[in-house]
Amino acid sequence: MSDVTHISAPFDPKKAQQVLWAGMIGMLATGFPFTIVTVALNLIADDFGVSEALAAWTVSAPMLVSAAALPVIGKLGDMFGHRRIFIGGILGSTIFAFMCMIAWDIWSLIAFRILSMVLAGATGPAAMAILFHVYPPAHRNQAIGWWSMGGPGAAALGLILGGPFVELVGWRSVFLLQAGTGIAAVVIAWKVLPETVRQMVKFDHIGNLILLLALSSLLFVIGAFAEPGVSTMMLVSAGVVGVVGLIVFLFYEASISNPIVPPSLLKQRNFDAPAIANFFLQMSYLGALIATPLVLTGRFGFSISVAAILMLTRTFSLTLASPLGGVIATQFGERLGTLTGVLCQTAGLFTVAAGIYVTNLPIVLLGLVLQGIGHGVAMPPLASIITTAVPPSQFGMATGMSRLMGQIGSAFGLSLFGVLLTLPREDLALHMIFVIGGAIALAAALPALFISMKHRNIPMPPAAPPPPNPPIQPGQV
Repeated sequence: MSDVTHISAPFDPKKAQQVLWAGMIGMLATGFPFTIVTVALNLIADDFGVSEALAAWTVSAPMLVSAAALPVIGKLGDMFGHRRIFIGGILGSTIFAFMCMIAWDIWSLIAFRILSMVLAGATGPAAMAILFHVYPPAHRNQAIGWWSMGGPGAAALGLILGGPFVELVGWRSVFLLQAGTGIAAVVIAWKVLPETVRQMVKFDHIGNLILLLALSSLLFVIGAFAEPGVSTMMLVSAGVVGVVGLIVFLFYEASISNPIVPPSLLKQRNFDAPAIANFFLQMSYLGALIATPLVLTGRFGFSISVAAILMLTRTFSLTLASPLGGVIATQFGERLGTLTGVLCQTAGLFTVAAGIYVTNLPIVLLGLVLQGIGHGVAMPPLASIITTAVPPSQFGMATGMSRLMGQIGSAFGLSLFGVLLTLPREDLALHMIFVIGGAIALAAALPALFISMKHRNIPMPPAAPPPPNPPIQPGQV
């Protein structure tokens, strides 16, 4: 008999909080190496005798492939149980992290990093789906607000540990550290996480292959657009494969009984609207991320280390604001919570632009803080609102699709802002890059307005009457 608890009992705040912490620990364990590896790219390039551009594929290639796998991972969780997928993802990521440590050339490192990050990507949809099952609707926004701290927390941890750790013990030891934290996360998840109900349906292998091929091709085009070594013919070919693949995928999914992505999902306002808003917010947020170091080092003359510390103001603001986003969405609704975050992030980008224009560091730092607060406030309602668009049996697939839209926005933002940064400053002033970022963030307000609040008007069922007192037995007082 299995000792795994399945989710069916009434809401238990203490147990739910344990599940929340287990999910956050899993995200931290698999997320912090990403920023550390980014810091160590020059050392990796020197070690293997390759260019930094090629070494950068140890970051970009895993990000693109893991993003393409998100819908499939979410669907697998719906079918086989999200606890299994969460624990299996961390365990597999840990194994390939160890393989990264013993990589013998740049290609083996890229391959192991891809496998490690694809498996690590299982923690996102699986953890969110378990939280959606454990927390009833009235508590989901706040739970996701706290859980959302894990991503920026992992990034901040990587930035803080990155430089000193790599300089002291070398870049390979990063993966040994990941393996150790991964094992700890597996032990905690094994003891704490409950299992979700499995769907007894056949997995769509053909649709899976078509979707992975199409998304990988499109994400490659977005990620490699600004790379000087990628030919136009390769980009065009990949783009055609991606677009045609998505069209074939949609027609194929409409013809089978158990699709990976039900076509009806794309007609749900509370899926489409938050997914599009998430795309624009992530696009502007990640785009500004790569432009900010140039501002701090080029315009203000700081060293890279000092610039990284100053950029933590944005990361810490995001981390601390995420629970606030859950509170706002719970009290005033997901639409208002999202709009509040959108406007705050937009104001932050415009403020940074003003600070650059007048060369005023405090104004720039204020803009970074506003960006972090806005992004942190917007993310919880955007994540939790999708539960009103799908039944519980599709939470994993829906969260995977939603996170995919965010990843596509991130990749597009990195490429677009990378191109903008290469333009001569007489053609595009540095502060105008952040004005463009603010306009992109503001575009998220339009889809956010279409988020439906009908679910908040559904009356809760009346509470069950208390059980009658047992009759007094002889001899009792």
